Amino acid sequence: MSSKWPSANGPKLGSALEYVKQIKQLTKLGSVFPSGSWESVNVDNIIFRLHSIVTVFILMTGTMFSSMKSYFGENIECLSNKNDLSKELIQLYCWMEGSFSVYTGNGYDAPSNSMTGYHNAYPGVKPYNPNADKKIYHRYYQWVYFILIIQSIMFYVPRYLWKAKEAKRLRELISELKKNHISEMSEHNSSKLIQDVADSLLIGGDYFFFFVFCEVYYFFHLVAQIWFTNIFLQGQFLNLGVNWLRYNYQDDDYSGDPLIKVFPRLTKCSFHRFGFSGSIETHDSLCFLPLNIVNEKIYVVLWFWYIFLFLITAPYLVYRVLIISFSVLRFYKLRHLAPNCDKKHLKALTKQPGIWFVLEFLADNMKTSHFRDLINRIMEEKFFDKSGKPTYISLLSKNEDSDKHGSKHNNGTLSKYSLKEKDKKGSIIKSKKKSFGDSMLPSAPFLSSSSKSYKDDKSDKFNLGRDDWSSNRDNDWKSGGESNNNEDWP
Repeated sequence: MSSKWPSANGPKLGSALEYVKQIKQLTKLGSVFPSGSWESVNVDNIIFRLHSIVTVFILMTGTMFSSMKSYFGENIECLSNKNDLSKELIQLYCWMEGSFSVYTGNGYDAPSNSMTGYHNAYPGVKPYNPNADKKIYHRYYQWVYFILIIQSIMFYVPRYLWKAKEAKRLRELISELKKNHISEMSEHNSSKLIQDVADSLLIGGDYFFFFVFCEVYYFFHLVAQIWFTNIFLQGQFLNLGVNWLRYNYQDDDYSGDPLIKVFPRLTKCSFHRFGFSGSIETHDSLCFLPLNIVNEKIYVVLWFWYIFLFLITAPYLVYRVLIISFSVLRFYKLRHLAPNCDKKHLKALTKQPGIWFVLEFLADNMKTSHFRDLINRIMEEKFFDKSGKPTYISLLSKNEDSDKHGSKHNNGTLSKYSLKEKDKKGSIIKSKKKSFGDSMLPSAPFLSSSSKSYKDDKSDKFNLGRDDWSSNRDNDWKSGGESNNNEDWP
């Protein structure tokens, strides 16, 4: 992508539009659920789409809002009555070191008997008593922007790995099958496509177990993200949604709002320095955290979304274990996608999880009639026997051998008897062709397999010619050296 992500301190104008463009390029909500269009091809399932598309979209949207300074102001605004300390210095110090809230007892979960506006100025903003109170520092808001980006990357990793493993082989194969019916193709193209389907079925086990690995990764990664977020928010994330619901339906006092305790808008900050006399001076500041009003919404949405993902992913893993264990479940699942297929063929092909896995994608993306004809063609070509075991044959090589064999017979170059010769008595000698070289020159007698008989015939004719020449020579000598025969020595 040519455009860059705006930083937290980047330009104020147009930042929202830039983020919207980036999110639109990264994720498309239209691809979460199958669109049903003829061009769309799905080679994953709802678990992949919920984790790697919807979750990434939610996290990147949170990242966008957490960095919109033009709408929510600076990350922190601090007030101080000390004229010798600049406002920028106090704000920078409180941003780096972290502001804090003061709660009586053990912290967040301690019962509070104080009333806002009477005992304290704001929940967590009151004088600190070292013997009875506890300071709770809020340093997480420095890292919210970066943590959301890292989480979105981690959620997208399994989808990236699966796309790299699949390498568009299944996607392109399904796209080709969706475009044309196998009966509408030429013999060569249909054979090539059927061979590609058979090859994909043979390596379906590798695809299947890598796919299951990604699903298991999604589950444990989700559990790890919940655990990490709970630590990141100082142990307040696990019950965040439950406490928020309880507060909204039971309590009207905003001092008991769990979101204010975890994401306070107003905090304290203490700045210590040496005075002019050498003694330590403490300067208290009141700090506003305007972005916490956005952070609390982000993490409430994430809490409900993570719970939803957990309730979907955990049962799906149980379903996947059952699919691997029982072939009858694989048969009924494929039978549901292709009800008009031959039951015997489906039972044979669903005995192995890997073959069933590829067939499920094919049946899910193709028309049922096209899928039925494809299965029938695969079984007719005997890529698999009746029990579902692969035969490891090559349809293309078989067709090429048959084409070569047929063309040689049709052209007559490999006829049973190709060369004819006459012996001395005038009878026909038939020589059987045995090599390709013989077929190239069928009129050359010296290349035939009857070369031995030809050599014998040639030798007899040569010897006969010598005898005739010798007799003529003797007659010439007897007649005075003159002869009418002008033949030279052969």
